[in-house]
Formats: sequence, C-alpha cells, structure tokens
Amino acid sequence: MKKAPFYLLFIALTILSSCGKDDNIEPTGVNEIIVDELAYNLTAVNGSGITGIATLTRDSNDNTTILIQLENTNTEEHPAYVRFNSAAEGGPIAITLEPCTCAVSTTVVTQLDDGTPIDFDKLLNLDGHVSIQDSPSNPAVVSAVDIGINAN
Repeated sequence: MKKAPFYLLFIALTILSSCGKDDNIEPTGVNEIIVDELAYNLTAVNGSGITGIATLTRDSNDNTTILIQLENTNTEEHPAYVRFNSAAEGGPIAITLEPCTCAVSTTVVTQLDDGTPIDFDKLLNLDGHVSIQDSPSNPAVVSAVDIGINAN
C-alpha cells in the first residue's frame, strides 16, 4: 500500500504530459531561422469559446508553415483548413491543414489541395480564411480568422 501514492503520481504525470504544446511540431530543415511571420487571432464562432492564433511563417530555407494554437478547448481533434473567401462568406477548401490535436496543428504548406503551388507571399495575397471545425464527425466551424487580402 505504500506504493499507491507513487502509482497515482506516475499516472497523473503521464496524463498531464500527454498533450504537450510541441507534440505535432516537426522541423522542416536544418538551421532554420524565421525570416517572415504574421499572426492572426482566431475568433470563436457559434458560441464555442474556442479562440487562438494562426501563425504563418517563412524560414531561411523558404519553407512556409502554418501553426495553429487553440485556446479554450480540450484534447479533441479539430480539423483545420484554409478556405477561399472571407470567413463571413465561407468557401471551399483551399488547403487541408493537419488537424489540431491537443490544441496544436503544424503544417508545411507548398501547394493548394488542387496542386497549385503556393508560398508565403501567395498566402498573403490569398482571398481566404482559416477555419477550425468542431470534430471529424461534426463539421460545424468553432473558430475562424480572415487571412491574406481579407485580413484587416
């Protein structure tokens, strides 16, 4: 019975460490330096309370990455997309991003889903928005932000 507190401590630490902020972050190259960065504040939609930041970066190897960090959510998986048009208009999917797992998604972006090449500069000129869905089984949008030419 003296070992019970140690087992409980081990279980608690395992649960707490299972969703670290860097679980999905993978380096895209060696000796990268961020040379351009633009952050957009995600706004809660449909009363979800889910907010966060979508950050577009270009590194010294000319890789473009979209990092999404959600707040006020749990460890559920939230599908994430760059869509055409403004968030108010809605629109078809332009880029399927890695799902937000443990509230974080990191996607290296090189092309639209239709194969059209896209980079940091083209994202800044895209008529688009980032949308986060509730879950893989519920496509309701819970958070969004205008990007590119739609951003204020």
